[in-house]
Formats: sequence, C-alpha cells, structure tokens
Amino acid sequence: MRSRIKKTENADAISRCRLDALMPEDVRLLEALEDAVDLSFWGEDNYRRFLEEFPEYFGCKLTWIPDAGDEFLTGFSLARAIFESLEILKIGVLPKFQRLGLGTKLMEEIYEEGLRRGCSRCFLEVRKSNQKAIQFYSAHNFRIAGKRANYYSNPVEDAWIMERLLNQ
Repeated sequence: MRSRIKKTENADAISRCRLDALMPEDVRLLEALEDAVDLSFWGEDNYRRFLEEFPEYFGCKLTWIPDAGDEFLTGFSLARAIFESLEILKIGVLPKFQRLGLGTKLMEEIYEEGLRRGCSRCFLEVRKSNQKAIQFYSAHNFRIAGKRANYYSNPVEDAWIMERLLNQ
C-alpha cells in the first residue's frame, strides 16, 4: 500500500510544478534554493553570464503552483553541452519536495536537451561524502568513473566523477 501512496504523491507533486527554461531573471532566486540544498552559490553575475553569453549552458527550473498564494521556485538545474559531452553542473530540489520525482523530472529534461544538442554521454562531479546524491545518480544509471582530489572547498573534499551514456 505504501508504494501506491508514494506514486500518487509523486504524480500530484509533478502535476503541481511547471517546468520552464532557466532564464537570467531567475538567477536572483537561486541563492536561497542553493543554500537550502547545500550547494555553493556561484554569484548572480556568473549565472547571468552563463545563461546570456554562452550558448553551451542551459538550465531548467521547477515552479510550484499552489492552490492559493504565490508560486515559488522548487528546483533547478544547470548544465552545459560541449561536443558529445553533457555536464550536469548543478541540480537541486528544496528538501521538503525531495523524493517526489521532481529531481528525476529535472534530470530527464537535461538528458533530452543534451540529446537535442548531439551529446552521447553525461557526467558530473559529486562530493564523496554526499551519499544521498550518489544514490540518486546511481538510480539514474551513473557510475563512478574517476576522482578529483580536493575538488571542493568549505570543507575541502574529493569529488567522484560519475558518468552515464545518454541512450540508456
């Protein structure tokens, strides 16, 4: 019975979110979301430059549409496509909306855009200690392909390089 309830919750959560392209005007909303999911905010100017000046960068956002009240940013992703490689730079969903299929929805949109851009493989870096993220990526057919020593700061930590083929 629990899995049936969870599937219903997932479908409801997904139906209450709108998926759109991440635009430069959305950047001001990212810092609070990234803080909530322990991502490092790269600064408004950097995000704006990525989205306005570099066509290889793209992203998407999920906006929660409540029954009443204001809509709000629930999740986002940022990626870049370079030749045959798609790199996921950031993905995050507010904690209270995690495990409802919203992260999967963001991932699927990233894959589709990567395929449209001619990519055949996808990779990302993740903190070695971030077991929750590693499990999420493993469920999306990523495998550990290497390590980057001292890749992260605050605190300093190694990163796993994870990759997958896009046609899986």
